[in-house]
Amino acid sequence: MSFVQRLSGVRIGTTKLAAFVAAGAAAGCSADVPGRVPASEASRGEPAADGPAAARPGAAAYQRTIAFVAGDGGPAMYAAWDFETLPGPDSVRRTVRGWLGREGDWAQFIEERWTAGPSRAPWRIVPRGPVRLVVGAEDAVREVYYEEGPRSVSVLLGDPLAEWTDPDGNAYQLSLASAALAGQRTPGLAIDVSEGAESADGLAGEWALLAGPDGFALLLVGAEGRYRAWAVADGEEAAWPEVELRWAERRSFERAYRDLPVVWRFRSNGLSGEFRSESSHVGTPEGALLPVIAVYEVDGTVAKDGDSIPVKGLLLHSQR
Repeated sequence: MSFVQRLSGVRIGTTKLAAFVAAGAAAGCSADVPGRVPASEASRGEPAADGPAAARPGAAAYQRTIAFVAGDGGPAMYAAWDFETLPGPDSVRRTVRGWLGREGDWAQFIEERWTAGPSRAPWRIVPRGPVRLVVGAEDAVREVYYEEGPRSVSVLLGDPLAEWTDPDGNAYQLSLASAALAGQRTPGLAIDVSEGAESADGLAGEWALLAGPDGFALLLVGAEGRYRAWAVADGEEAAWPEVELRWAERRSFERAYRDLPVVWRFRSNGLSGEFRSESSHVGTPEGALLPVIAVYEVDGTVAKDGDSIPVKGLLLHSQR
């Protein structure tokens, strides 16, 4: 099935992902990662890894997301780990979330919050419980994985393809990657997003990683009508500092008394496109104003310099 043949199916919902793919097919997906070591100092609560670019000391909130999108031609598979940090004068509040999407079904395999002591580097991510990291030279994340009993999913980060930074200092690193689930490894792309803000509300917004044939990848990032985009195609990079993006269709999410987008349209100089939700997981984290955090499988078409490119990808959406 091509990337654009499923455009008519829009749904917002939460599903159990086949008992986490038969409990990881008896934990078959973790043994094929050579050199994996138990969680290091990070498992005892110490900061573990920096983001893809210089951190933003002094910010009041940090968010780091590492997400995987399956490559062109294979089965749809998505995995994402999201680490949120709110430093205070005497403590640091941390949250870790994880989602897995496969062929239209989603499972949130972890959401855990805890309070730790003050940190000199609160932007550095800390794994928790079954969420672990393998960290390489210069504190770069090489692998992020979830492993609890027979259930296991991992993303192994490969060679970087591009690194982008916006004017606010938020950084986005695109890499080759592979994901392992139920004993099978799937090639694709990973995006490592490192953001800081003056408050938790400042982390609201969305970003989408769209992958197409022949190594094409497009990253869209923004909030409140202000978006920018970067792309990699044929080994060349391109950037659009101003992108007009609008929510062309919305659906009511009654639990949070909010509307959520299900169709997105965008355009800029030499770039345009449309994509829509194929499936999603929507959650309501703690907060006084009923915040929403959602992950979507999206599918659509990008027009770049006159070429029409079918794309599929993952979008992370947050309303605070």
